[in-house]
Amino acid sequence: MDTKKIIKDANSILEQIEYHNNLYYNLDAPKISDAEYDKLLSNLKNLVSENSVILKNIDLINKVGGVASAQFTKFTHPSRMLSLDNAMNFEDLENFEKKVKNFLGNKHSNLEYSIEPKIDGLSLNLIYEKGELKEGVTRGSGEVGEVVTENISTIKEIPKKLKIKNPPDMIEIRGEVFITRDDFYILNKDSDTKFANPRNAAAGSLRQLDSSVTKTRPLKFLAHGFGLYNQNISKTYYNTMLEFSSWGIPISPKLQIAKSIKEMSIIHDEIFKNRNDIPYDIDGLVYKIDDLELQKRLSFVGKSPRWAIAHKFAAETAVTEIEKIDIQVGRTGALTPVARLKTINVGGVLVSNATLHNFDEIAKKDIREGDKVLIERAGDVIPYIIEVIINKDKKRKSHFKAPINCPVCNADVIKEKGEVVLRCSGDLDCNAQKSERLKHFVSRTGLDIDGLGEKQIELFHQTGLIKSFSDIIRIEEKKDKIVKLEGWGELSFSNMVKSINSKKNIFLSKLLYSLGIRHVGEKNAKLIARNFKSLKIFIESIAVSEKYLLIDKLNNIDGLGPKAVNSFVNYISIKVNYNEILELLNICDVSLEIIKVQVTKISNKSLLFTGSFQSMSRAEAKAIAERMGAKVVSSITKSTDMLIYGDKPGSKLNKAIELGVQVFTETEWLEFTKEL
Repeated sequence: MDTKKIIKDANSILEQIEYHNNLYYNLDAPKISDAEYDKLLSNLKNLVSENSVILKNIDLINKVGGVASAQFTKFTHPSRMLSLDNAMNFEDLENFEKKVKNFLGNKHSNLEYSIEPKIDGLSLNLIYEKGELKEGVTRGSGEVGEVVTENISTIKEIPKKLKIKNPPDMIEIRGEVFITRDDFYILNKDSDTKFANPRNAAAGSLRQLDSSVTKTRPLKFLAHGFGLYNQNISKTYYNTMLEFSSWGIPISPKLQIAKSIKEMSIIHDEIFKNRNDIPYDIDGLVYKIDDLELQKRLSFVGKSPRWAIAHKFAAETAVTEIEKIDIQVGRTGALTPVARLKTINVGGVLVSNATLHNFDEIAKKDIREGDKVLIERAGDVIPYIIEVIINKDKKRKSHFKAPINCPVCNADVIKEKGEVVLRCSGDLDCNAQKSERLKHFVSRTGLDIDGLGEKQIELFHQTGLIKSFSDIIRIEEKKDKIVKLEGWGELSFSNMVKSINSKKNIFLSKLLYSLGIRHVGEKNAKLIARNFKSLKIFIESIAVSEKYLLIDKLNNIDGLGPKAVNSFVNYISIKVNYNEILELLNICDVSLEIIKVQVTKISNKSLLFTGSFQSMSRAEAKAIAERMGAKVVSSITKSTDMLIYGDKPGSKLNKAIELGVQVFTETEWLEFTKEL
């Protein structure tokens, strides 16, 4: 077993995932398809699973959603709207089932699954109180969405009142808003606004500020689940959905049950073969553990439920020509080659760009400017190149060479050990990196500042009006210069300042994430921020003199990998970055996020689980502890409050006893939690 190669391969895949996460979630500019992203994530998960000891510190990335627009009233969902992990083949489904059984302790050998098509539309949350429709809210970030109640009142499939004598006090019905293919064709034919595909048409129609426009659009709705529901329900998802149907809520006519992976395979092949007979676009199937009690036990990890998975259909392909290969510089210095294509229609969407991933990929596939290429698109506008189509009668251009200097600042290009991505070494001296960091700071997933998008940031940065994050917060001081710029005036400037001021009240985790620190995404930013009991302690901890104490503190955070720790500590060790954080804390109203968990006797206690458990998996035990407010750690120290151990606990048990840490067997722990 080549340990070094395994670590190198894992870090290489992780680097690509983090890079494309940044493009998709932070910059709103994806360069690969869902299918290829999911393949990267699946490859990493499989590699970690097969080499769990060697790769125990690899931090798997969780998908996240979007954010709510400031143009609509924002609404916090009573319960989070989760996003699904994806399966690309039946091996992925077998791995999904294996993980479910491992989490449940392998006591459930005969699992049943509900199956329904995955509609390519816009997710919606309907909130009914005593049977009356009160709110319609888009998914947004999964926690906060946009109120579109007036708009959805025009969708006849959505009942304003449920057909039930004794309706629940409150229930969330989740589903998808969509437009059929025939209606899309008519809409695009008769409307001045031309949409790229039915999903874009549905999203654009639902999110109209003028509901009279929405009324003219042929929107439809099908339910695919529920959130909070404060009365007794059926034991299975399938029967619950049938009950909803009797209330007047439309559900998928293709909803059915499978009792094995083999049955799922048969259903998948049948629906895939006949999907053109379905009047609306679907991009796969969704499989859910049918037993609702098991769903509750499985809970979720990150922003995805453990009890459900989406099985995506195959992608669409087309042939076109590469007109040019450009190089983009990201906020972490990553150089990304992008193919500019001769525009072509792929699955109803016009595409003119394709991701080239990295320079190793270009060399591997021998991609050159002027080549004819086969491209694949699966759900995203920007496809990727499968292969070059060689024409022996046509002379090809020279091989494309990776740059040795940054195309923006001319600094040396470097390739760090274990990585495939080339990076500009200019860091703070590279204008492209500085500009991209500033864009990330104000982006929708950052501070979400309306009226200050990428174009405005580029203009202000190029003209020297903003050089740092704090310059953005204090932009009112540059009023005299900005109002004189083309396209700007008193009103637009005033609106921008109001938007900036409205975002000065933020959580520390959001501030840390908005800085764009490499390897510190939303999840890691929250893990770091939640480790401090006050802002005063945070400020004291990031002082240069406390560097090594901070490293020890961060290394003990369960789920925070060494890359994130080193990257964060290295970032704040640079004086200009450290001073900038202090300045932002001074001019913004920053607070610590309050985590909504049960208040119990173990709230805020540090717990460590070790050994093999019999009644449940260690993962489920950890999840239960976290829901009770405990902090699960990965190593034993004097500050650890409790150690819970199963079979073969190893040296951690001896160390705990030596340190005087309170210890529980699995049985003692289960008895203890019953009293909480």
